[in-house]
Amino acid sequence: MSKHGSFFVRGALGFLLILFAFLTGCRSAPDVSDYFLPSEPFEPGSPFFLVHPTSVDHAAGDAISQLTVRVRERDGAQVSFQWFRASSFTNVGGTAIPGATGDTFTPDGPGYFYAVATGTDPASGRTLSRASHPARVRVGEAAATPSATLAITANQRQYIRGFGGMGNAFWIRDEHGNTRPEMYMKMRDIQKMFDPEGPLAFNIFRIHVFPAPIEDVLTGVYAPFMQPSNSYLLDFVRQVGDFGGYVVAAPWTAPFAHWKHNNSLQGSNAGWTIANATSNLRREHYRDYAEFLRDWAQEMADRGAPIHAISIQNEPTYDPDYYAMAWTAEQQREFMAEYGHIITGANGGQGVPGRGGGRDGRVRLMGGSPHNNVHWNNATLNDPRAREHLEIVAYHTYGDWGTRSALAMDGTPRRETWMMEKNVNSGADNAAIDFTWDMIWILMNEIHHVIAHNESSVYTWWYLKRWYSMIGEGAFGTVNGEILPRGYGMGHFSRFLSDTVRVEASLTGHPAAIAGVGHLAIGSPQPAPGLPVGSPSGPGSPSGGGVRVLAGTRTSGPETWQEMELKAHEDMVSVVLFDSRTSPGLRGRSADIRVELPPGFTATSAYGIISSQNQRHSPVLVVLDGQGDSAVVNLPSNSMISLRFRGEWGR
Repeated sequence: MSKHGSFFVRGALGFLLILFAFLTGCRSAPDVSDYFLPSEPFEPGSPFFLVHPTSVDHAAGDAISQLTVRVRERDGAQVSFQWFRASSFTNVGGTAIPGATGDTFTPDGPGYFYAVATGTDPASGRTLSRASHPARVRVGEAAATPSATLAITANQRQYIRGFGGMGNAFWIRDEHGNTRPEMYMKMRDIQKMFDPEGPLAFNIFRIHVFPAPIEDVLTGVYAPFMQPSNSYLLDFVRQVGDFGGYVVAAPWTAPFAHWKHNNSLQGSNAGWTIANATSNLRREHYRDYAEFLRDWAQEMADRGAPIHAISIQNEPTYDPDYYAMAWTAEQQREFMAEYGHIITGANGGQGVPGRGGGRDGRVRLMGGSPHNNVHWNNATLNDPRAREHLEIVAYHTYGDWGTRSALAMDGTPRRETWMMEKNVNSGADNAAIDFTWDMIWILMNEIHHVIAHNESSVYTWWYLKRWYSMIGEGAFGTVNGEILPRGYGMGHFSRFLSDTVRVEASLTGHPAAIAGVGHLAIGSPQPAPGLPVGSPSGPGSPSGGGVRVLAGTRTSGPETWQEMELKAHEDMVSVVLFDSRTSPGLRGRSADIRVELPPGFTATSAYGIISSQNQRHSPVLVVLDGQGDSAVVNLPSNSMISLRFRGEWGR
């Protein structure tokens, strides 16, 4: 559980206190119809653009190339097209071009163009339309002279599985100390965040294995203050799975107090001194606990909501006075070696039907996720019997952004590392600053560090729905269910880099050429000694930061990194590039950057999105050269861009 941020649930969360908060702070339950909102992108007839028209600068006298779009059609929908001419780089308010009604169009001169695709559901007759990104066509005009070059290589690193965060877990309150039912997760929130054709396209959903029967959670016998949200838990899990996402469950404590040495569901308040903790699981209940986790996952599957993975413990290296259970590294090793098979199904174990991959389609077993040290898992990884069942190596980044786990990624069998929780805020008296645009860089810099430097496969935030998170819940003036700046920021990664293989890239050019001033840095440096991550003087703060870049190649299926064995590249290259500096002297400055695509890859289309102080996932101008091996894009300070190139390898 997060320890950071004002007005965040922390410390002793005994059930009596929670029940008291429920009785004193809750208001009448909302209309349940408010929880469900049809997800338009997945409705019959809704087209989704796979290829957008590509901007090209032509030399004088050259023939103008053809513009092309391609859409994904749903449920037998009939799709028609109409091309438009615009007066600027926009995809609204244009003038329809007579006769331009196909998926290709050749302009008769320079200008701005976009296409509208309209899908008609043959069953209902309902039509839904979407506009492509715009394209700029120029002839005989001087092209931009880039001041920096981003060179993307074909050198593969780790598999990037995705991005997401946590659902309901504990009591939450607003700035006035009140909690309301509508502050918790709704189906419309799940659809907005996890729809792969929606605005954010998250694909990692973490849920709490409550220390209570699933039926009690669903009916509100346990934690009634989370109703009616918890009554839809199975629907949330099913929807994320239907969207192709990964649901991971994590317990905070054992289901029965007498299974633990301190005879309590709470921790024993030993803090970081785990050697002094008494909240550990009793050795004689290791098998019982393994069977409990297996049976919990099995019941979810039996109820039609299978999960992807289950963890043995949230934060085993910290012993607080709320729900918790301490584990030493040796205790995890022993548990995995002796009883992991009960959950994974290996070596005669039963296993559980899972969703989204895993051994023979079974639920994957994740180790405990320590606060700030991925190497806590080394004892388990060094034992071949235990490593066999430790299928996902997890960790958090509280107090330490962490390092690459060579033992997990380079050993046999390979193991992905997943960063499973973080919540970091400014700690400012004006807490509302944390949902402003300038404050997204604390998070963006850390995502970059976790993926590019730790070479992890997953980045998971804490509560997805909170005023300091991805969507608002109504506190501090946020709008319930409205996407917040941090949501749009992480959406740049999730929309363009989920289910990709990361490839190495480098950015070169004079530092002064990037946003005018400052030091050009690829990657996120560790905080200075004595400064916590995200402090006002640390990296990612409004006065700090720099240029970051991530690149990946798309894979063709749900294979895990282990199964891919660094498979051949597919037909897509994606890039996330951002400049996190917000100093007043940099505002309005920008730099043209040439993106050199990997050797052997020829792009046939290019498009991208940009987000800044005044824009959110807006189309960005990406000019592809005639050879298809590079493109030019403009990167302003205090902004981020995501680019996607489709084409062919080895042409």
